[in-house]
Amino acid sequence: MSIAGVRTGRRDHLLGAALCVGYIALLVATAGDIGMSRDESMYVRAADQYARWLQLLVDEPSAALQRGNIDRYWKANREHPPLAKLMFAAGHLYDAHVSASDTPSLAYRAGGMLCAGLLLWLIYVFGAQLYGRGAGLMAALLYALLPRPFYHAHLTCFDVPITLAIVFCVYAYYRSLLRQRWLAMLGLAFGLALATKHNSWVLPGIFLIHFAWVHVMQVRTGHDAAARVGRNPRFLWVMLLAGPPILLALWPWVWNDTAARLGWYIAFHMKHDYYNMAYLGQNHFWPPFPVSFPWVMTWMTVPLTTLALALIGVGIEGRQMLDRLRSRTPAADPRQPAVLLLGCMLAPLVMISLPSTPIFGGTKHWMTGYPFLCIFGGLAFMSAVDWARPRLAAAASVLRGPVLPVAAGAVLLLPSALETAHSHPFGLSHYGVGAGGVPGSADLGMNRQFWGFTTRSVTDYLAEHAPPGARIYICDTTGGAFRMLQRDGWLPDHLRPTGHIGNADFALVHHEHHFAEVDHQIWSTYGSVRPVHVLTYDGVPIVSVYRNPRIKR
Repeated sequence: MSIAGVRTGRRDHLLGAALCVGYIALLVATAGDIGMSRDESMYVRAADQYARWLQLLVDEPSAALQRGNIDRYWKANREHPPLAKLMFAAGHLYDAHVSASDTPSLAYRAGGMLCAGLLLWLIYVFGAQLYGRGAGLMAALLYALLPRPFYHAHLTCFDVPITLAIVFCVYAYYRSLLRQRWLAMLGLAFGLALATKHNSWVLPGIFLIHFAWVHVMQVRTGHDAAARVGRNPRFLWVMLLAGPPILLALWPWVWNDTAARLGWYIAFHMKHDYYNMAYLGQNHFWPPFPVSFPWVMTWMTVPLTTLALALIGVGIEGRQMLDRLRSRTPAADPRQPAVLLLGCMLAPLVMISLPSTPIFGGTKHWMTGYPFLCIFGGLAFMSAVDWARPRLAAAASVLRGPVLPVAAGAVLLLPSALETAHSHPFGLSHYGVGAGGVPGSADLGMNRQFWGFTTRSVTDYLAEHAPPGARIYICDTTGGAFRMLQRDGWLPDHLRPTGHIGNADFALVHHEHHFAEVDHQIWSTYGSVRPVHVLTYDGVPIVSVYRNPRIKR
């Protein structure tokens, strides 16, 4: 059975826009439950600096372009390119002028949420063009209901923006193979991806491998001349010629000492610092890291219905490819989109599997592969609907028309929807059936959280019990993230963060393997092993709060 794509039009983009707006509304409604994370606080600081430079550029252009001011405002977080932080700065500036956001953090987070909504729009359109509207819609909904990407979609971080940028690059590359006018869009998309995050560096290699495969298949199975993909890899020249200049144009930090500063940026990521990651009872600080990590984590954190659909979709395309090879029958689409999707889905996991690659951050580092996984899931869904329709039509006439796909889609999406709802606001602590749930993941010794974002979930306790002027040991939460909780109104302004356990009135412990020593330090310093408050998720401790009995207030 073959599932055919459609030529998308205005109605499809209206549906994509509805998905976009609806998802953003959901993110805005749930954002207040998620405290600002460690990395977010760093990007907020950089966005503030960029916003000051942008304001200076408007007020005094010549002063803004002076090297001293460029260095002053653009030095912050120079290890990452600028585009996402410029979006965060734009959100902050817009809110400062029109007061559009309920909380300061929401203004910074708006750019990432916009990217999350646009990503659903793009997944729908791409999936519909490949496998039909039902497949595209299912793919977008499958992605929207992935628990960990749902958490990341709220954040002032790069992971959702780079996922959007990469999917846009893949889509533009795919279209450009038969429509040369899409080459300009590919060049723009690659430049924006380079300006978002270093994940984009691998795209030319992925596309070259796919391009080579397309030509092998054309030789083996044959295609009419009019339907063939040309032999000249024009996409590569466009990407290499257009991408870097766009990066340079958007990044004032590298306008001076360009070679040295770009070299430093590349070297930083080629020799990235190592952080800890708990995996199956062992805390990994240094390579070699387990090859199995991204595969097992995907099994444990992606809803099993989504994984099953994706694997079935891959199997459908794989079987059809083998049949075409045996019969030397050309594919309906000479661009071999299934191979492209498979490569883009697997490449991030393979790269993280390398024993020398740092594994800090968990699923966010291969999240760029999940949209393609979901498109395969959409294919499997529509294949199942088309298989079932004639078999059920005689028995149940009510299942004609859209009733069957709607009913089947609701049944298949329900487990993911329940998982995602249950994961909120503990997205990085959530594990699914593959791990035995959150308690099962704790028994297996999996990483329980990172970034210190769960402090938000104990703010009610601190606001009620901490006296005026109390000092709070904030463990994995940064000072900037703590102050954002105060700016957002979740904590009183009189509370003071501290990095010293001994002089703190209250001490937090974010339960991660490498913070076990913090518990022991508190016990010996406070003379008590009993926390005054424990935040749990499905019975698993996430944050413990201790009160220092030796400080009287």
